[in-house]
Amino acid sequence: MPQRLLLLLIFLATGLAAQQSTNEQVLARAELGRKTIELGDQIWLTVNISAPPGTDVTGMAPDYIDGLEGLETIDAKELNVVAENPELLLQQRFLITSFDTGYIAVPPLPFVFKAADGRLDTAYTNDLLLTVNALPVGDDEEIMPIKPIIEEPLNLLDFWWLFLLLIVAGLGYILYTIQKRRKADAPPPPPPPPAYLVALDALKELEGKELWQQSQTKEYYSELTHILREYLEGRFNVQALEMTTRQITDKLSKRNDFDKGRAKELSNLLQISDLVKFAKARPAVELHAESLDRVRAFVKETGIEPEPAPEPEPNMVAVVAPATSPAPAAAPDDSNNSDTSNVSPLPGKGTGGEGNNEEE
Repeated sequence: MPQRLLLLLIFLATGLAAQQSTNEQVLARAELGRKTIELGDQIWLTVNISAPPGTDVTGMAPDYIDGLEGLETIDAKELNVVAENPELLLQQRFLITSFDTGYIAVPPLPFVFKAADGRLDTAYTNDLLLTVNALPVGDDEEIMPIKPIIEEPLNLLDFWWLFLLLIVAGLGYILYTIQKRRKADAPPPPPPPPAYLVALDALKELEGKELWQQSQTKEYYSELTHILREYLEGRFNVQALEMTTRQITDKLSKRNDFDKGRAKELSNLLQISDLVKFAKARPAVELHAESLDRVRAFVKETGIEPEPAPEPEPNMVAVVAPATSPAPAAAPDDSNNSDTSNVSPLPGKGTGGEGNNEEE
């Protein structure tokens, strides 16, 4: 009996030691679904990992396989836990392919892990060899002719440019109609005020500023001259703001509606302002208000344009001509003998003084 108990204890100790020995290290093993494929075929690369419980294993990124020569990754699965006791079993799968013919070597794949005691290490899989065959081509197969291009039937999407053109044209027509309607509904702008009214308002505003009363004589005459020149531009259509005093007076003197007296008055008004602005002259105090009054009077006198005389119509000439034709009948009116103008001549006798003498 003691011998059997001793043998049982030895057997249990041996089994426990064997179980602990399998969990001491991390093992990784790689397998291919097929070792031989044709060009472009896809197969699964499966990696199985066994590790002691409490080990933290990091899965491998698919970019690592893409960096290997002759291999490409189509799909990659995450690292899955298959079992946790009595040991940790993990699995990760990669769907790979190759477009290079011949032998493709799959080197050991690294898997980083962290042991239960905090130690970092790397476990490597076994290396593999993949054979990639080219597509078989028979000598007896005939080369097929080139097939024509398959034409798809037309649909509405093929005419998208036409619909876009119609939409743009419709929007343009709508905008044109709205703009035209706005212009038709909008009242015409009021005519600009006459030049003399604008000048009179500006003179009134200048008078209200009281510049010369505040010793701003130069500014006063500058504004006064500017108002006068703007009035000349609007009334007589001359570039008075860009012309000198002599040029303005010479230009206006040649007009039929501008007499010499007005030209002389305008020349005096402009010369006074020029002397103050450029020669720093100091006119008498009473001339300041007088100059503004003279400009106001000049504007009022020349402000309203004379209406042109209407030309006679052609049919009026025919009516007036017969009335002026009997010129001799007016001869008795020229004489001083008013008594004989209303007397009818006797038959067979002459008119005038002889007829009067015979009656006496």
